[in-house]
Amino acid sequence: MKNLKIIVPALLCAGLYLAGCHAKSQDSSPETVQAKHLEVDSIQKIVAQTRQSYKAMDNPTLLKKLADQSKRQKEPFNSLAYREMASRKDVNPDTLVSLIHQLKDGDAILPLLLLRTLNDKAYTGVPVENKVIILTDALQRSKTFNMWGLPGQYPEDASKALIACGRSAIPALTRMLKQTSAAPLYGSKESMVYQHYKFRLCDYALYFIEEIQGNTNFVMPVTPAERDALISKL
Repeated sequence: MKNLKIIVPALLCAGLYLAGCHAKSQDSSPETVQAKHLEVDSIQKIVAQTRQSYKAMDNPTLLKKLADQSKRQKEPFNSLAYREMASRKDVNPDTLVSLIHQLKDGDAILPLLLLRTLNDKAYTGVPVENKVIILTDALQRSKTFNMWGLPGQYPEDASKALIACGRSAIPALTRMLKQTSAAPLYGSKESMVYQHYKFRLCDYALYFIEEIQGNTNFVMPVTPAERDALISKL
């Protein structure tokens, strides 16, 4: 499946929601239609202004925003701080490393992924044990799983980073194999795939372990029962 990025800040979501309400509204008078268009236009302007405000921020301010959005489990493609910093050439990697050490665990997921994007040498310098703790803790705490992509179909950067940790990540992933909590995704196509597979946290763990072990023939089974059978063999 094509990697579908869901770049929808909260205000833009609200605009899309209003547009949907307009389409379903029983009141289709010209005045109502015009009012709805004005509401959507207003929200889109606010979104554009918000993006511009991030462009105007200096790096220390953006780092604070990044830390906050990381703690709130924003995906890289939905974090305005991440997206703005990823476009800059003057981000000091040492400040990201410092922020990673400061936040710790899954709260450090965005600074870690940003460091991976901006400076391979500095990212390599972060001990793999630290990366595993950050990535697996963020995975386990996820409420929605768009940050990780669709297992067996396309991986997001967080998944690629976790797989690259190699066998060091297997003990933490193995502990997740017993965790059957739902792993929902949002977005029209992602949500449809989730509804078809009914992904769980243990299924993501299964996928990562198979990838790390180099099982190039692995295909994610459709039913939870089939996946449970594979999990029982690990």
